[in-house]
Amino acid sequence: MSPSFRSVLVVNRPSLIGAAVILTLSAVLLTATGTWLEAGFRGDELPFLVTVASSFAGTLVMITVLIVASVLSEALRPRLREFALLRAVGATAAQIRARVTGEALVLVLIAGPIGAVIGLFVAPLMSPLLVSSGVAPEGFLPSQSPLSVIGTLLVLVPTGVLAARMTARGILRVSPTAAVRESTVEPTALSRRRLITAAALAITGVLTATTPFFAPGTIGAATGASSALLLVVAAALAGPALVRRAAIRGAAMTGSNAGAGRILAFSNARGFSRRLSAVVIPFALLVALGSVQSGVTIAITTATANQLREGVQTDLIVQSSSGITPAQATAIAALPGVTAIATTRHLPATVRTNPPDEDLPALDGLNWEPTSILLITPAKPLFDPKVQSGSLQDLAATGTIAVSEEALLFTGKGVGDMVDVRLAGQKAAASTIVAVYERGLGFGDYIVGSTDSASGGATSDAVFVDSILNSENRTQQAVIGLGLAVTDRNGYARSATQDTGGEQQLSLVLLLALLGFVAAAAANTLAASIRSRRDELGLLMRLGATRTQVMGMIALETIFIVATALIIGLLAVLPALTGVGQGVLGAPLPVFNLPVLSGLVLSTTLITILTTFPAALHATSTMASQRR
Repeated sequence: MSPSFRSVLVVNRPSLIGAAVILTLSAVLLTATGTWLEAGFRGDELPFLVTVASSFAGTLVMITVLIVASVLSEALRPRLREFALLRAVGATAAQIRARVTGEALVLVLIAGPIGAVIGLFVAPLMSPLLVSSGVAPEGFLPSQSPLSVIGTLLVLVPTGVLAARMTARGILRVSPTAAVRESTVEPTALSRRRLITAAALAITGVLTATTPFFAPGTIGAATGASSALLLVVAAALAGPALVRRAAIRGAAMTGSNAGAGRILAFSNARGFSRRLSAVVIPFALLVALGSVQSGVTIAITTATANQLREGVQTDLIVQSSSGITPAQATAIAALPGVTAIATTRHLPATVRTNPPDEDLPALDGLNWEPTSILLITPAKPLFDPKVQSGSLQDLAATGTIAVSEEALLFTGKGVGDMVDVRLAGQKAAASTIVAVYERGLGFGDYIVGSTDSASGGATSDAVFVDSILNSENRTQQAVIGLGLAVTDRNGYARSATQDTGGEQQLSLVLLLALLGFVAAAAANTLAASIRSRRDELGLLMRLGATRTQVMGMIALETIFIVATALIIGLLAVLPALTGVGQGVLGAPLPVFNLPVLSGLVLSTTLITILTTFPAALHATSTMASQRR
């Protein structure tokens, strides 16, 4: 590293340390996710891990690009005056561009590898959670491979270069004199290209949110939920205009008799909308990400429970934490008054979603989707998955399968077509579709009535019992006498959704990791903004503003930041969660997880207060002591 670069890093370390921390955190998450993904591709028995890691990686890369680009741009923003002066004394455009890009690369190449190494050690620590959630087998331990580190750098390095190039472009597109002026007074207008891009992303986001109206179910819900990120990116591009308009509206609402603190706060927000939008957007992303993820989860959980309550045809369901053995099922069937029983068991399997590619046979594993198949005996169960075509009674024949409508979406298949299924420990076999049903959330995407895996004394997950004596509770008492637990359809629906506790815990941990990363980026941006305003706050106090007035301005700015971030974040997720409500619950109403939303509001408020006020108190106390 050249002496000039070292001196730049030392002199500007207050603004660069925060950016380095965010880069390190992003490298940790990217490397850990890449390690899980690589382990999934290496092992044929890890299809669920590939699915989970791929889904998380897609969201993580989008958020990382947005956050890292924003953080690097904000780290370079306080030095706009320095770059402008370099141009004024003769530095060429190529030299400025090389300087900005080189500094960003140095920062990425220092923080990125450090975070990547940490990520290699973090990935194995998640193994117990991956095992308990069922996405990895017992004893799973991912190997430490350089491929995940290379993948991390392939994301961070281009992002850093792009952020530096965009910052350099902003410096070079105006004259040195204008650049010096813009370092203290921000331009109010946004470029036409930026506004057009923001509008295009907003329209795309709204249209994407309508996907569940045409493709109901989890596929449509997942696609529709992605619109929230598109709308947040659109808000980031149009952020200065949005913040400026909000500040003008807020100033108008306060009236002409507002105190000095309020006038200063709204004037600052209006005059420095670019700086403030860089603070608001990360908080809006925090609110949007947490709201959409928790909203989708609660919608799917509610819909699953509803489908089970509506589909189960009996109020007597027998369950056991250790499973129900064939002998116990036979004893239940022999109880007085029992007219019929049906047992169910879930089998791990993979299903071919795309035909094999003869040109790339090595990638055939990507054409198989991990799933869970519901085995029912006898073929006529005591529940109704709402069959739309065919009959479940045909499942008595070997090599047959019933498939949900959602699983067949966009495949063009129906009753009479073939589906390739591969059960755990068995070779792939073609099964004939004999029924297509609607309630795929409650009963899974695939149902079979006979399989070789059913032999060998395997236990059942549940036994559905039809009894003529059940109204007198005699059958229920007899089942309890066998040492088994009995519940009704409501209890069964609750236990079935709670059985995914391991999966929900994994989803919660991954979501908290994303939210923590976004929250750290938001706090860093806010702290950097306050540090860069020391001269501004000092000037206000030298012009006669009291410390109370300045702190009042900071307090109102804090309220403005929180309120604006919440409004933008909630507006960004409103179309997505409305589509989720339609696609999953059948009602075009937004689905919010109110406890999570309350936590997001509280977290945003606390982070803003705890970041803003200490820095502002330190800056104003220094100036107050100088005045004395």
